[in-house]
Amino acid sequence: MNRLAYYLRRTFQGFRAELLTNITTVFTLAIAFLSLGALATVASSLGSQVARWGGEDGQQVTVYLKADAPAEEVGRLQAALGTMDAVRSVKLVSGEEARARLVEAFPEERSAWESLDATFFPGYVEIGLDPAIADETTYRNLVTRLGSLRIVDQVETHGDWYARVLAVHEVTRVLAVALGSIVVFATVFVVSHTIRLNFHRRRRQVEVMKMCGATNGFIRTPFLLEGALHGLLGAGIAMGALAAFVATVGARVAEVAPVFGQAPIQQLPFAAWGAFLAGGVALGLSGAYVSVRKALEA
Repeated sequence: MNRLAYYLRRTFQGFRAELLTNITTVFTLAIAFLSLGALATVASSLGSQVARWGGEDGQQVTVYLKADAPAEEVGRLQAALGTMDAVRSVKLVSGEEARARLVEAFPEERSAWESLDATFFPGYVEIGLDPAIADETTYRNLVTRLGSLRIVDQVETHGDWYARVLAVHEVTRVLAVALGSIVVFATVFVVSHTIRLNFHRRRRQVEVMKMCGATNGFIRTPFLLEGALHGLLGAGIAMGALAAFVATVGARVAEVAPVFGQAPIQQLPFAAWGAFLAGGVALGLSGAYVSVRKALEA
């Protein structure tokens, strides 16, 4: 316990002694982690939109029914769709459920929605298609046939929109991986050079400690903890700034573009937070270890 307290005290003393250099390093790392976190947030949010618009393996078609559509014909339509190989899911949404969805999506208009009778809202059928079976021709033919039915008022397709969102989602995932590799290299590089600079500025202290019999491990540990502190603070600041941005902007995006749903931009899950913080510590330790090892061998 006494040794741990000594290491921590030496770490914070060293951090304060080179405060400007260390703060510059922390904010440099924060910018790198913030860029990666922002891209990961976009990828995660687009993934939610992909799931919302029919799932990763499907396209969605919404068939709005006429108000006077007989229940028997609606049932036959559901049964016929359910027998098609290209259809992976069929869900009938009643007027009551449609109203409930609007209340959930726009809670500020709850009183207006609830004042209307459920019959005011058209029922509709949500159809999920499997793109492995439903090619473009099958997809378009089905939409045409559905639109010609007597009980159908309108057919709304999300295939083109879904395809665009899915394409952007895939691009952001690839970019996130590429940027993650750059952040790993940049973090190790920046921390390594900062710790090496701090080490040389305290070279005389290190020499005195060696003369007193201190081992390399005893000398190295405070520098390693200092590198870990750089990574932890950099990742923590980035995640805090990103969370504040998402909390502030997310609601406004939902107001401007309701098509994206109530939560168009979502916070990263806690597991991602933990991964960022743990990654910052690990990369900081790695950079510090590389620089101190070389400095002690010199």
